[in-house]
Order: sequence, then C-alpha cells, then structure tokens
Amino acid sequence: MKNTDTLVAAQELIATIKGRNSNEAETRHKIIDVVLHDVLSWPRNRVSVEEYIAPGFADYVLKKANGDDLLFIEAKKEGVYFTLPAPYVPTECSAYISIAKLRTDPNIKAAMDQVRTYCFDTGCEFAAITNGHEWIFFKTFEHGKRFENLQALVLRNLQFFEKEYTRGQNTFGFTSIFERSSLHEALSSAPPKDRPIYFPKEKIPSYSHTITANRLAGTLRPVVNHYFGVIGDNDTEFMDRCYVSQRDYANMSDGITVLIEDSLTPYFKGYGVSQLDETGRGGQLGGRLTKNIKKQRQGEVLVLFGGKGAGKSTFIKRLLRHNPPPWLREHSVIAIIDLLKVPEENAVIRGKIWHSLVEGLDRDNLLDLPRDKLLAELFSDRFEVAKRQDLAGLNNKSEAYNVRLNGLVSEWKEDKSYCAKRLSEYWASKGKGVIVVVDNTDQYSSETQDFCFTSAQEISNLLLCVSLISMREERFHNSKIHGLLDAFQNSGFHISSPKPSTVFRKRLSYTNMLLSDRNRRTSLLSSDVSEQLVDDCMKYLSILFAEFRDEKSPLNGFLTACAHGDIRLSLDLFRSFLLSGYTNVDEMLASGSWTFKIHQIIKPVMIPNRYFYDENLSDIPNAYQVRYTRHGSHFTSLRILRKLAKNVERSVPAYTSVAELKSYFVNTFNMGDDFSSNLDVLLKHGFVEANNRLDRFAEDLDSIKITNYGLYMVRDLAYYFTYLDLVCTDCGIFSQSTSNYLVEAARKEYDLFSKGDRLERINTRLDRVEKFIEYLASEEQRERELYSLGMKDEEMFTSIIQKTFAAEKTTVIRSAKRNSDPRPKRFKPKRRW
Repeated sequence: MKNTDTLVAAQELIATIKGRNSNEAETRHKIIDVVLHDVLSWPRNRVSVEEYIAPGFADYVLKKANGDDLLFIEAKKEGVYFTLPAPYVPTECSAYISIAKLRTDPNIKAAMDQVRTYCFDTGCEFAAITNGHEWIFFKTFEHGKRFENLQALVLRNLQFFEKEYTRGQNTFGFTSIFERSSLHEALSSAPPKDRPIYFPKEKIPSYSHTITANRLAGTLRPVVNHYFGVIGDNDTEFMDRCYVSQRDYANMSDGITVLIEDSLTPYFKGYGVSQLDETGRGGQLGGRLTKNIKKQRQGEVLVLFGGKGAGKSTFIKRLLRHNPPPWLREHSVIAIIDLLKVPEENAVIRGKIWHSLVEGLDRDNLLDLPRDKLLAELFSDRFEVAKRQDLAGLNNKSEAYNVRLNGLVSEWKEDKSYCAKRLSEYWASKGKGVIVVVDNTDQYSSETQDFCFTSAQEISNLLLCVSLISMREERFHNSKIHGLLDAFQNSGFHISSPKPSTVFRKRLSYTNMLLSDRNRRTSLLSSDVSEQLVDDCMKYLSILFAEFRDEKSPLNGFLTACAHGDIRLSLDLFRSFLLSGYTNVDEMLASGSWTFKIHQIIKPVMIPNRYFYDENLSDIPNAYQVRYTRHGSHFTSLRILRKLAKNVERSVPAYTSVAELKSYFVNTFNMGDDFSSNLDVLLKHGFVEANNRLDRFAEDLDSIKITNYGLYMVRDLAYYFTYLDLVCTDCGIFSQSTSNYLVEAARKEYDLFSKGDRLERINTRLDRVEKFIEYLASEEQRERELYSLGMKDEEMFTSIIQKTFAAEKTTVIRSAKRNSDPRPKRFKPKRRW
C-alpha cells in the first residue's frame, strides 16, 4: 500500500469514529484491524488472531518471518477507558510515560499483566495494549532494570496516526519494524553509553618500521612480478601454458573445511545470465560470437560477468586474441579496448574508446595510405560530397584545392566514429564481421561504468557489430535498478574464478622451465646473477610447487580462502609471501623440502615488509577491530560470520536476509550501526557475498551468504596465535591498562628484535597475546551478562581462542628454543614446525 493510501486510511478511520459504544469484537473489527492492516500495513498472514497461549487466548500476535513471536497486543473494547497522566500541551498525541505511573490505573495494570503472561510463556520481548483509541507499547522485560522503571510509548488518541503520520510509519509500520528494527529503537530505555577507547599503535614509535626482503627477493622480483601478474597481450606461450580453463578446475575438492564454489547467483540467473561451463575454447560465449558473425546479427551488446579478479580479461584475451575459434579467426576483426589504466573521466574514457577502436580495426593500415588511395578506399563517400560543396569551383590541380582537401582529410581522420564506421564497412565488404570488446570497466564507479555500457551500445548501433563488455555483477545491479540496462535481454555470461592452486602450479612450473633454460633466462635475470643463485631460486619455487599439490596445505588453504575467487588478489598475496622478508628461505633450501605451518604463512602475507601490522596497509583485515566507537564490539564481525556459517550445507550456503540479520543485532545488542560498519568491511574483503554481488553495505543490500574466506576466518584464522599477535596492537581497546600493556610489550619486543634475542622476543609476544586474550574474554563475558546471551562457555569465541592458544604456546616456545640454539643445525629431509 502506498503512503498516500495509509494516510487516507487513517483520516477516514478518524472521521468515522463517533463515541465509545462498540463491544470488543466491533472495536477490533472497526478500529484495531484498520489501524494494523490499513494504516500500518501489517500483512494479515503475519498477524495471528486469537492464538491459544495457556491459560487463555492472545488477541493479536505479530510474527517474525520464521514464525517466532515479536509483539503481543491485548485488545479491550473501546468503552474500557485507560486513564493517562495529563499531557504537557493539549495537542500532544504521544508521549513516553513510565510504566509505574501507567499502572496506577487498574484497567491498564490488568491488561499489562495479562499480555505479559503470554510474553513470558513464549519469550516475547514486546507488547501493547489498546482499546482502539489509546495505544500503549512497551517492553516486557529489560536486563538489569525493574519493569516498573521502564518507559512505555503511549499514543493518546487516533489522531496520532494522522498528525504524527511519519513518526507512526517509521516506528510501527511493518517495513520499519522488520527492516529497521524500529520497535527496539523506540522502546529500549537504556541508550548506549559512550566508553573511552584507546589505540595502542598511536603510542608505538617504531610502528611504521619496514623489514628488508629475503636474499632471493632481489633476483626473483622481476620474474615474479611478470609471471605472477597479468598475462600480456602478446605472450601467447605464457597464455597457452598457464591459462586455467573451466575444465581444469571443474572438480573442486575440500581444501579448507569446505570449498564454496564461485558461481552464478540466483539474482543473475533471474536475468537470463548463463554460466560458462567451458572456457578452454570460449564455450557458449565463443559460440554466441561465432553465430552473430555468421548470421550477421547487428547491434548486439553481450556482457561478461565475473567477480573482482575472476579472470575476465584473461579469458577475453585467450578467446579473441591468443586462441580464437578457427571460424572467428578467419571471418572477424577484433578490437579490444583496455580501460585498465585510463583515468575515471568520461571525456578521457570516450577518447580512449574511439581511438583504440579505430586502431584495432585498421589492421590493413588504411589510414596510413597515400591521400589518393585513402580517398578511394576509405573516405570515398565524404570525398564525393566535398567535391560538390567544399571543393566546388577549385581547380583540382591548384594549391588552394590541395590545401583545402588536405584539411578535410585531417578532419575526417580525427572523426573517430566516422573512421570506425568506414573501417567496419570495409571489413564487411571482405566478408568479415567486427567484434568490439570494452574491457576492465569494473575499476570504475557505477556511474562511469554505466557510461562505458552506453558507449558499447553506441558502438554496436553505429557499426552494426557485436560488442562485448566485461562488468562486475554489482555494477550491473546498480545500472539495472536505475533503468540504464532495460534493453538487456538474455545476453549475459558469467565466468567463475579458477582454483588458485591450479593457477599457482601452472605458473610455478612454467617459471622454473624458463629459469632452467640458459638461453631464455637471460631476458629475465641480470647478467651478473650466479648459477648458484639461479639454482637456489629454482629450488625455492619447486618447494612452493609441492605445497600446491596438497589440497590440505596451510599455504594453499590460506591463499584460496583469503582470495575467495579473486585470482588477482590471490596472485598479489602469493607475491607478497614469496618475496617477504619473513619467509625462511635459507632453512628451506638447506632442508630441500618443507611443510609449512600456519604461522609461517600468516605473517609474510599480512605484513610482508612491515614489522607491525596496520589494517589500512594489509590485504587481510582485523576481525576484532571496533568499527563503531559509539556502541561497538570486538566480536560483531565474528558473530555475523558465525550466524551465516550455520546456513552452509556442503558447498551451497543459503542466502540470509540482511534485514533479519540486522534486526537480530539491533534487538539483541542494540548495535545497528556497528552491524552496518562491520558488514561493509566483510563485503569489501570478501568474507561474505551479496546475492546481487554488491561489495559494500547499502540500503538496497538484500541477502548475503558466507564465503570460503568467511568460513576460514570464523573457524580457523581468528584464533591463531600469530593472527592475534599481529592485530592486537591495531585494535581499539576499551581498557586503558590493557592498551598501555600492549604498547609497552610492543616497545620491548622491538628492542629485542633489534638485539637479535629471538627466544625472549617470542616470550614477550606470547605474554602480550595472553593479555589480549584475557581482555577479550572480559569483554565477551561483559556482553554475555549485559545482553543476557545465555551462551555456554564452549560457545564463547574467547573459549575457542584460549584452547587454541594453549595448544600453540608449547609448540611456539619449542620452535623458538630450537631456532635460538647456537649449535649447528642438522636439517632433516622434511621439517615440521
């Protein structure tokens, strides 16, 4: 029902009420039902009437989506008067009044006691009583407060629904109750109290100290940056050897606890987007492009969807440049417009698009032909017009004629859309169709990406060709709801990201092959690199290759989880790890093989070249960060992830309504803003995924599911000693004494690092983490009591942390002692930490 309809309903109800003579049944039918369903838009299927709650019947019960009770209403006939304290002003329609004052009226007290009985029996938090005219909404209980001291929201008369219409809808409207948790906000008597917060890193002088790279990093850096980055446009061998097709990773197995596939969401299936099941030869998309050229379909725009870093550009390059289907190779001309390094300015983007388009279509270099041939081959139409107009009356051998004609030819060359159209017609005359690709638009804002899409439509319409544009799903969602993609009809394809371990194995193998070839490695390494250094680099890469053959390897699992379908990020993280100063290269080489422990992976990836962790500079976020200082918690992110993790069945987690999830956090913790802030971080870093692939928190966010990264964080990463050790100094801390302790421990640790005292430094780090865990435990216990969570000890996050830490502590100390032993080390074939 529209807002105007609900306002009219309220006005008509007020106009029809005369006197107070109706019995209870008439009061409910003529007044209460109208208020609930017509004015407040409560659906009838969400309101239970006359529900039996021993020993009586509840008049109205507003139900949650899962069937639980949210609000009980006790209805009386309109002749039962509620005596209310006098208003401050005669026109007052609503007010907060203490329950103690209200209960001095026997009718109010009796009705409240009756409805509270129902609420206590079912665990319902909210209730209301009404005689149709006066309405009293209240909480039935609140932790740490006497019921009589709570405040009730009293509506003095029906005029409230007209005179305070907006407030009424925002507080009691169905949408507000379930999407904005308005009842909890309106009826919670204890507003959140500000708590001072302290940030240890602000008082640590050496916090920005950098760490030098390992001894192989200088040699490997150019090789790693090239072969663990984007595959070049002209490097066909690299593409053929290292491209991972859908067939290569179709059978996914358990790498972490469960591996959730990056797949097409239900939202996009609803728009007819097709999943690419085979990408080796282009699959369905390659077939669609071939059919378009064969049948000379004109003016179509195809969209290739994929998540951030999923490999859309690589797929396009392989399909259309490196290894196109044979028929397309012979019968098409392809122009790929790469916007990766183009600034976000529409004029600049437009110039790049048309310049690259003309450059891509001019394969025969027609624009470089002598003037006479150019006029005959490409500009013949405009030349014929010019002879009758601009050149009319001029001798074709005169200087004036040639000067004027040269000026016209220059103008025509600068008209890129005209040149593109003429080049397209040139290729059509030779039996070749045009395919235009607009790539890497997903780096831009939604508005700029809309501009790119409309540019692709313009190209298709002008050249009568097929255009292909790569987009992220969330950008398509934004464009769709704003009406810019209304013409989009069943022309979308989705590409899933490849499995990281397969990508790493292929690239490591290829890189080692190049380094082993003396002739080829000269172009990769400087001439002064020794044979021994090359051998060490190859052995190092071989050790890493072995790790990615093991699906349960901590390194494989960590990178797979943290990237969550973003292969670009996965490669970035691997480069950081491979070149990090924390990676123990010499011990690996001496051993000849290596089995990584998780602490040897976390630190090089989270802070590859820094001594202290800083969330703003790391690819791995801090799950314990307090993100809303007004009323936040260290555990909000983990609580969100744990609730979502309960909906995981094998590799297909269910989507959860964001509105219901937020309602839980508001109703349980009164932390609506903290929920939104944490969910924003979870989306940006890929802990959770929206059904419309939005990568930020927004009001149009519908439903979400947990990802591999989220599962890995809430089940493993958040409890590791190394992770806690890194993030503790970057957390906002509510305890000044704990913050001061963390600062002093960090200073001491850095001094010990400078002195090379490894064993004492490890002891300092263990003590610091133990203190941080104690602080987190006190915070979680405080929240358990404050919010009456009723959780068992083993369900507490800090209980899991304490058990994990106790198990790790012995191992960490043993390892530190072994590595601090001044005696010569004897390496075994396989080293386990």
